[in-house]
Amino acid sequence: MPPLSLLNTFQVVARQRSFTLAANELCLTQSAVSRQIKALEDELGLPLFRRLHRAIEPTAEGQRLYEAVTRGLQEIETCVSGLTAAAENPQITVAASVAFSYFWLMPRLERFAARHPEIDLRVLATDQRVDLRQEGVDVAIFYGEGRWEGVRTHLLFGERVYPVCSPAYQRTHPELGTASDMLDQTLLHLDGGGNIWGGVDWRVWLLAQGVSGQPVRRGVRLNSYPMILQAALAGRGIALGWSYITDEMLADGRLVCPVDRTLETKDGYYAGALEANADLPVIASFLAWIRDEVAGCPDHA
Repeated sequence: MPPLSLLNTFQVVARQRSFTLAANELCLTQSAVSRQIKALEDELGLPLFRRLHRAIEPTAEGQRLYEAVTRGLQEIETCVSGLTAAAENPQITVAASVAFSYFWLMPRLERFAARHPEIDLRVLATDQRVDLRQEGVDVAIFYGEGRWEGVRTHLLFGERVYPVCSPAYQRTHPELGTASDMLDQTLLHLDGGGNIWGGVDWRVWLLAQGVSGQPVRRGVRLNSYPMILQAALAGRGIALGWSYITDEMLADGRLVCPVDRTLETKDGYYAGALEANADLPVIASFLAWIRDEVAGCPDHA
């Protein structure tokens, strides 16, 4: 393989069709350019240019080499540009459930951008279990007891679940007062979601309150938690609220808690990264930011 410097000089000469113009572009003397081309021709054992009167042109072999070297240099340039851009604008992919992404993370991303304008943040909203080893994800929001093999985790907050409805729904149902009163209400059920909700549904919540009966009315089933909350906000029924999502909605009056009974599980929500990557600057920066965000929410600490 000839030295890259010789190939680069050759590519410029072949493109310019002139030793003089190539010398100007390369900031070399014309004689230096001529010596490099002669060295390359000697190494390859064949002529690369035909010397014409006041001009040069590549031989057939020179044209083939020119096209190959040009493709190679363009690929190298593209690669270097990508590496430089990545170094200048580090990227991070964060995976979280659809509800966590929509209700908790997205409203705070402006503050992350203000704190780390150099980081390009990508949010992957998914209700499927995330494997940090296989899916190109740098940080994930996990639900559970906090121990995952090879993953360093930071507890964000525990899980508190309670019923929520719109103020209008509460006004039209003044009989609401105890957990057992829920059996005679329109309950909004979340279908799917797997273990991201810790297995808590209306049956689990009611049993935790000592209520074992069956609802009298037909409920409404939806497969998206944002849709569940939209239905609750519209007065269509009573939903289960997860504190990290609905506490703010209670505080600003969009929702109310018709029965002051809460289910607290032993599990929680964790931000996690692979142990081998957790100290990388971009990942460590995100983890520090999200811990600071949680620290600013006293109810979640």
